[in-house]
Amino acid sequence: MKIIKGHQKSAFSIIELLVVISIMLIFMVSVLAQYNKYTEETKLKNDAKKLADVIELAKKKALSSDLIATPFVTPPTYCTNFTGYQLTLNSDNYTLNYCCGSDCSTVTNTYYLKTGDYIFDTIGILRFPPLMTGANITVNTIQLKNLTTEKCINISVSTIGIVGLDETLIDCKDVQ
Repeated sequence: MKIIKGHQKSAFSIIELLVVISIMLIFMVSVLAQYNKYTEETKLKNDAKKLADVIELAKKKALSSDLIATPFVTPPTYCTNFTGYQLTLNSDNYTLNYCCGSDCSTVTNTYYLKTGDYIFDTIGILRFPPLMTGANITVNTIQLKNLTTEKCINISVSTIGIVGLDETLIDCKDVQ
């Protein structure tokens, strides 16, 4: 066989192709994992913002004494002993309730967390009285936990109803 000088065939060997493809796959898996982590963290922040907004809504409805008409009654009648709004936190949802006297069973809205991905570390009740007079909030910090990333975000509520959202994600692997 005669080789002509200067005219060599150039091609990639199968080994070279496999190495390049392997490197690209490793890079793509790494990028995809980081993207998934970023989207989960963004969802957690958005859900925490939504919860903070609902807490503010309950506070503002109580502050303005926003009365709800008794359903199915004509002409409309209203509660004569309005006692405020209440936000009930369960492990996987929270409910905004209208309170008339000691009865806070009128549900205005229920918000569900993404099943299996988020839980509240704090379960309890936030009650906002009319005109916010005599407010006594006993739940000071609400922690929302993402079970996928094991990150948590905290929402603080002062005893007089001031809501603060700390968007810093904390590692909550030790939180049960």
